[in-house]
Amino acid sequence: MRDSRPDPAGEKDHGTHTLKVWKGSVVGVYGDDVFVELGARMQGVISLRKFELVPRLGDTFEFTLRGREDGLWALERREQPTLATWEAMEPGALVHARATHALPEGLECKIGDLHAFMPKSHTGLPRETKPGVLLGKTLTCEVLEVDRERQRVIVSRKLVQQRERDDDRARDVGNLYVGQAIEGRVSRLEDYGAFIAFGRGLEGMVHISNLAYERVEHPSAVLKVGELVRAKVLALKAGGKRIALGLKQLQPSPWERLSERLTLNRVVEGTVKRVLPFGVFIAVLPGIEGLVHNSQAELRGERDLSNQLQPGARVSVRVVSIDEPGERLALSMLHVDGRPLGTYEAEAHAAFEALRLSARPASSGSSLARALHSALSKHRPDAARS
Repeated sequence: MRDSRPDPAGEKDHGTHTLKVWKGSVVGVYGDDVFVELGARMQGVISLRKFELVPRLGDTFEFTLRGREDGLWALERREQPTLATWEAMEPGALVHARATHALPEGLECKIGDLHAFMPKSHTGLPRETKPGVLLGKTLTCEVLEVDRERQRVIVSRKLVQQRERDDDRARDVGNLYVGQAIEGRVSRLEDYGAFIAFGRGLEGMVHISNLAYERVEHPSAVLKVGELVRAKVLALKAGGKRIALGLKQLQPSPWERLSERLTLNRVVEGTVKRVLPFGVFIAVLPGIEGLVHNSQAELRGERDLSNQLQPGARVSVRVVSIDEPGERLALSMLHVDGRPLGTYEAEAHAAFEALRLSARPASSGSSLARALHSALSKHRPDAARS
């Protein structure tokens, strides 16, 4: 015969985690069983061992329901730890859950005597790994959802793992400081720079301008994915979520003491690197580029230098100003008096400087002039006929 008595918790069997509290009166004690009247046509049974003293008929206690046993409700004392644990459940709490059964959609778990469920997407396992590998293990999890009416707890291992990674990252970021040198591997290359993975899950970016002192067209020209590199921490932004790194900052700067190698108004030879509407950039030394503004060149009726110079062309330029801290060099293609520099003037200046330094003090001016004329004739065939 079908049992027509009401199901007070809304389901036939909830296990050992039913939350709702029921008041009941003791109606009998037989051996280890204590029989309790919960209400009209509702009786339950509980072990005598759950009481500190043998209850008397009519004594009233508070109980929770554990399910049906032989037509009676199996009861638990409200004061028992199982209920206390259940009542303490709230989203965000950390619990220890033991994986007991594997299902296609996740894992059934036990938190003490309580039942819980862990969705597959929250196991923290790679997508292709089956949840069954966690069976029998006790896992630290975060409570996602507590449904007190339906007696359901959903937990997540993935959130705890993410929190641990975030904590590790926060500790590592907290130990970083601007100017620190780190070692890592190139994780990926983009048009605008390179990403370096280092520490425990940290990643920083080297902007393309900080890869080398020479101009780099693309990071792949100087780096490859997987390469081990050393970099300097340049900035920590957004609470350490954005880490700016530099490679060239760990190399000797070609701008240091540049004024000892280049003097003002000295004429030197350089190579055109970039032609822009406002001027051209000329490389005069490894890692050193200077700007010749349109106003510092003979435009020959043109609006700019784009029709006169192309990348790769060799030209003579005069040093106008040197800004070592700002890494800026101003150049000119004109003499101080405004006359345009000749194509070979830089070579002539270099040859004269070399002869001047190598000439002995007893050498006469005419001897130096003849040596200079001979040197120039190697670069300018018309000089020998002048």
